[in-house]
Amino acid sequence: MVERPAIALTESPVAQVVVRTVDPETISRLELPAACHIRRTGDEVAMWLGPDEWLLSRPGVTGPDRLGEIVARAGEPDASYFLDATGQRTRLLLTGCRAATVLAHGCAIDLTPKAFGPDETAQTLIAQTGVILHRIDDGFALFVRTSFAGHLIRWLVDAATEYCTGPAAAATDNPEGRVP
Repeated sequence: MVERPAIALTESPVAQVVVRTVDPETISRLELPAACHIRRTGDEVAMWLGPDEWLLSRPGVTGPDRLGEIVARAGEPDASYFLDATGQRTRLLLTGCRAATVLAHGCAIDLTPKAFGPDETAQTLIAQTGVILHRIDDGFALFVRTSFAGHLIRWLVDAATEYCTGPAAAATDNPEGRVP
């Protein structure tokens, strides 16, 4: 039996498209979720970001291809805006039984499953860094602006150090901020 780590941090690239619309038909065609929620369909995740803004992500495709797919599904509405935002944010996955505990070191929202369930999303600060956060199967997905990703990674590694043993514990001595 393989023992799962108490905490794991990985980067997980995904194509990301921002959709801004007030058009009810576009919202329906793209099956955009309600406020503070996400929708998962296969490997696509649609996250509510604001009253008329959503982030749609999917692994395994390029940003331009993803943008084309979404615009085709939307049917070219008049009152909508679509942007390939793949290069704008980095997606980090923080998993393991201690993921919520590590995030609690620098996040002001209650991340217990009862308060922040699997179909909810939030924009919040973690270690004074703006992130889009949602729960995944064994932890959390964090979307962070690419320019702040290194800072957040170093902070997460430092916050997780008490739960690490062996070679991973040396990660805080890594000047590049790379996670083993």
